Amino acid sequence: MLRPIALYLSIGLLSIISAVFVIKTIPLETIHIQKAMLHLFRRLEYFSLFFIFYASIRNLRQIKAYLLVLIGTIVLVSLYGFGQKYLYWPAFSTMNREFAKGWQLYLTEHARVLSTFGGHYDLAAFIMMAEVLLWSIFFALRKIYLKILLFAVIAMAFWTLILTASRTSFIAYLLGLMLMFFFWAYKKGIFWSVSRFFLVSFLSIAVMLSFGDLSERFTKFLKIDQRLSGIKMLLTSPIGKPPKDKAFFLENNPDALSEITSKSDQPPKLVRPSDVYQDLPLMINKDGTLSAVARTYSQTAYRYDLSTAIRLDALWPQAIRAFMRNPLLGSGYSTLNKAQLTDFTEAESTDNDFLRSLGETGILGFLAFYGTLFFILYYLWKNLEIMKDPILFSLSAGFAGLLGGLLVNAVYIDVFESSKVAFSFWALTGISLASVRILKEQNRQPVPKPRIADIEKALRFVKLRLTSFVKSDLFFLLLISILAFSLRYYKINTPLADWHSWRQADTASVTRNFVKNGVNILFPTFDDLSNVASGKDNPKGLRFVEFPLFNLFHFLLDQFLVGLTLESKGRLTSIFSSIGTLIFLYLLVRKYSGRLQAILTSFFFAVLPFNIFFSRTILPEPFLVFTSTGMIYFFDKFLEIKDKLKKLVKLSLFLAFAVSSLLSKPYAAFLFPVLSYLWFRNSGFNIKSVIKLAFLLIFISLPFIAWRWWASHFPEGIPANLWLLNGDGIRFKGAFFFWLFADRLGRLILGFYGLPLLILGILAKKGKEGSLYVFWGLSILLYVTVFATGNVRHDYYQVLTIPIITIFLGQGAVFMIDLSRKFISAVKTYAVLIILIIFMEMFGWYYIRDFYNINHPEIVEAGQAVELKTPRNALVIAPYNGDTAFLYQTRRSGWPVMEKSIEDMIKMGAHYYVSVNFDDLTKKLYSEATVEDPEKRKYKLIEATAKYVVIQLVPDNKLPR
Repeated sequence: MLRPIALYLSIGLLSIISAVFVIKTIPLETIHIQKAMLHLFRRLEYFSLFFIFYASIRNLRQIKAYLLVLIGTIVLVSLYGFGQKYLYWPAFSTMNREFAKGWQLYLTEHARVLSTFGGHYDLAAFIMMAEVLLWSIFFALRKIYLKILLFAVIAMAFWTLILTASRTSFIAYLLGLMLMFFFWAYKKGIFWSVSRFFLVSFLSIAVMLSFGDLSERFTKFLKIDQRLSGIKMLLTSPIGKPPKDKAFFLENNPDALSEITSKSDQPPKLVRPSDVYQDLPLMINKDGTLSAVARTYSQTAYRYDLSTAIRLDALWPQAIRAFMRNPLLGSGYSTLNKAQLTDFTEAESTDNDFLRSLGETGILGFLAFYGTLFFILYYLWKNLEIMKDPILFSLSAGFAGLLGGLLVNAVYIDVFESSKVAFSFWALTGISLASVRILKEQNRQPVPKPRIADIEKALRFVKLRLTSFVKSDLFFLLLISILAFSLRYYKINTPLADWHSWRQADTASVTRNFVKNGVNILFPTFDDLSNVASGKDNPKGLRFVEFPLFNLFHFLLDQFLVGLTLESKGRLTSIFSSIGTLIFLYLLVRKYSGRLQAILTSFFFAVLPFNIFFSRTILPEPFLVFTSTGMIYFFDKFLEIKDKLKKLVKLSLFLAFAVSSLLSKPYAAFLFPVLSYLWFRNSGFNIKSVIKLAFLLIFISLPFIAWRWWASHFPEGIPANLWLLNGDGIRFKGAFFFWLFADRLGRLILGFYGLPLLILGILAKKGKEGSLYVFWGLSILLYVTVFATGNVRHDYYQVLTIPIITIFLGQGAVFMIDLSRKFISAVKTYAVLIILIIFMEMFGWYYIRDFYNINHPEIVEAGQAVELKTPRNALVIAPYNGDTAFLYQTRRSGWPVMEKSIEDMIKMGAHYYVSVNFDDLTKKLYSEATVEDPEKRKYKLIEATAKYVVIQLVPDNKLPR
């Protein structure tokens, strides 16, 4: 140990010399040089504890005596911390320059306990070290009363750790436990160590999350409170329409509450970072007088908390800049926090010991110091076999764990520069290495290489489990699901202005109104107030198309995920639905056609470019495919199972998916023939079974019928839809077959080269599935035929056809493989199969890739301008040929078309006009908004660029507030 420590000190000295004479980050002045040398001598002081303890220990009895002293110290430190927290015992802090003068402080409610240490971070690091070491000793004790006493000490220390509210030290504690139990595995075995580690970790996390400010800090850091608040709002929001006229409402108004409630009952106002409990002003000295100035916080502080922001915004960048000045030797001790070269800083902090070491002593100092620490770990591990005494073994294992914990702590605080922590650490280092030295002197034999006690058994167990997992359905499902998710994540953050953005915007705006106004599933609304969709004026923006089930799940995901846009979360809702469909397809095909076809079916479902795009759009169709496939799967499981309880569970799941699929889109009813086939195949075809099936199908249709009855009361919210059947008379004409089978199926979905596989799959001999796939295919053909115009006009209508198409593709691929085993060369068959799949993907992507494009980015720019420069409740005219995609970008309700004159539109409530097309109307409004004479100026120009124009149509006093 002497050599590595001497090496580090030598590098530190060279770093100072370099800082003074080479890069000149330390001024050539006595006070600055003395200060840098003082930092070097301070580290020598820390190291001295190691040499003192290492040299003074002569026998193992001394080591155990030191451990008893350490346990007593932990008890006293914890007791004094409790006194500070609960009994107003005084605290003395060095956390800032003024307190360090010796002020006698008392802790407030949210202040962190610091006990006999200068700061709560130092106490937390010390307690972390103690906890890991005490747990190690706990498992070495054999007498039950000693275990009970030591457990009481562990509990005291752990509660002290919670009172420090240090997230870093708690994480370091868990990872330190992991390393400690890893060392114990060499004595007790992997199974023993893993089971104890999970038991201790679970107990610790459960206590931490249940009590104290530490749980609150983790909750805020992970934004769990934000995730749960939205779900809570959903569960507590009313469903029906609120009464009008003379109804009175009980309002949770913070201003009114202050008159009748205590402060603890009032809802909090988020005007500062989550870890700032009292927003005290800064006292600034201006011309000899102190002035109070309001504090300002960075976006990082609001996003995370103040302590994280200080590191990310200031301390860590300073250390990185210092390292870049001289990567080999750094910029010298005590130079990282200086704004100017001649500044004299009285305190140093980086709150990351790794960055501080790199910044002050460069790569050489970093490697010397942390190389020493890793050498200590290696030295202890190397000599584990000679540690027969359980207490001494626990000391080595515990010390290894606490060192690992300190390395984790070093990510967030300067733990190895903290005097009380450093003194304790190097003293324990001396004790631990002295125990090894004594044991080696007693042993005098070559030390065998450490070996985990049950390594052979563990390896066999892991191999067995791994082999079983690789052969399991779960493994294949996991691989294909990861592939599917990765492909669908492409361009997930792009604005909602890609292919079919008008339909996606209509769907997304319903969710956005849920977020803005609260969830009311009986009155879904979107942004379009025009009469374009229904032919009737729709001043409330009602939207009674599909039941807003997709929007409900979109809303839930929005409340749970923090940091993504609403559009990204909508796409994720569809992606998760698509992966759910993939799983159902795999399980269903696995049952009837075997694993190979199941893998190929789910693979095709995952990689078809057409399906990739539409299963990440904000449309109800991906959710419909998920629920309808789940309906078939659970109906099949319900018919298969004989156990009454399991049968009831499967029936409940079937009913949930069936009702959900019909509410999502009534097109799910076209899959009833598939359910009928499964039913009659299981129950036989007779009058009794027909009546039961009819009753079941009617029962699952009742919620949809009720929804349609309810929607009929609001005809202005129901878009015209009869034209979807055969509005243009295209059914069975040449154009019908061309668009659906040649263009959509052959070109878009299968990229031409998938057609042979589809045809082979249809022609393949029936297997265990019987006519299941045939009925499924015929049901889809019936759907396409009935809704002929809808399917021809809108390519996303074919999303419902994808499951059976991929089933036939998988069956066709298996058919080719089976042919190669009997009649055709295997090499040729596999080569042709691979070529067909690759070309299908290539051409499919070629025709789909433009769907991701944003062809009119100007609507996004104009929408952002409207959002920034108009009131939140303003009504906007955003003419875009009736397309609501432009209106959606404004985040305002309004009209996507000029359905009347501008004067009539103003009477209807329009406040602003925004346009990206400089047509005659736009030019007229622009000219009237830019008249030089204010008295003749009819409108007000808000913003005009080469791409868009925003015009205010009403006076300022008529704008919504």
